[in-house]
Amino acid sequence: MGQEQKLEGLQAARALAALSVAYFHSYVAVRGAYPESAWLPIPGLARWGFLGVNFFFAISGYVICLVTSRPSFTVAGFATKRVFRLYPMYWVTLIAVIGLIAWGKYAPQTLGHFIYSMTLLPQQGAPTYDVSWTLERELVFYTLAALCVPFIGITGLALVLGALAFAGWYLGNPWSFHIVSTTQADFLAGVLVFLLRKPLTRFGSAVPFAAGVVLLAWTREHDFLFSAPISMALILAGMVTLELPWRQRPFVWLVKAGDASYSIYLTHYIVFLTASIIGGQWLPFALPGWSCEIWRFTVMLICCLISYSTWIAIERPMIRLSERLSRPRLLAQRA
Repeated sequence: MGQEQKLEGLQAARALAALSVAYFHSYVAVRGAYPESAWLPIPGLARWGFLGVNFFFAISGYVICLVTSRPSFTVAGFATKRVFRLYPMYWVTLIAVIGLIAWGKYAPQTLGHFIYSMTLLPQQGAPTYDVSWTLERELVFYTLAALCVPFIGITGLALVLGALAFAGWYLGNPWSFHIVSTTQADFLAGVLVFLLRKPLTRFGSAVPFAAGVVLLAWTREHDFLFSAPISMALILAGMVTLELPWRQRPFVWLVKAGDASYSIYLTHYIVFLTASIIGGQWLPFALPGWSCEIWRFTVMLICCLISYSTWIAIERPMIRLSERLSRPRLLAQRA
């Protein structure tokens, strides 16, 4: 299986993660325009779609291992690319949040809290933009990877993540700047899939993927310690070896949604909130109840189109800029 096809499988996995989280929050888009009696949500996604965040973390664990295992890896280049990957689109989203605050549709924030939230540095309370709590955890994981991999390798990183996750469980996730936390188990899931990628290929894609989905469904009623990370590891192991014609329709749409997955995650709540205002306050007529799910999926489609536009206009240029900025450092260090 080619490396490019594996990357496309990862993109598809990102799309599934982003879309599941978006669907979980899609009630925001319909609550202003429809009574709850008109809602007909997909039961599993409406209740458990938030687990897409855990899947995102597992994917990050795998992707960061791919990056740090390359011969060209340097801490400086890694840090540069991560900064340009996270912050520009996040700051653009915060501009939209400022607009919502000025409009009176979002909770007011103190200037100090807003500025601190812009940094994505760990904080005990909720950040200015609620969904960015995950980005704080991502930043901590990136820091751990940058500190661990050059000295103790990816296996050492896995041991550190395992120790921090177990300590987080044992100590009840104490405030430690998100370091000692059971969340590290989600990143560990992706790291372990990377470390075991060769033996896992013996099982193909269908077996681990199906096992992960079944286990995840079963554990929603019979939960056990670290059940979600284990399930996500199995699902991810299936996705990275899944051989599908990713460049053909309809699969290519999933890959493109994966390109825009970060934007989907950041913008979906803002798009849904705006849709709720339009449907509930601006339209001069009441929407019929039968159109509720049509409205929900139409708003989700609009969110995807907006996100793909921001991927092209903001994310992709920033990624290319970070590559250009990090290249001289790589060449200098090789010399």
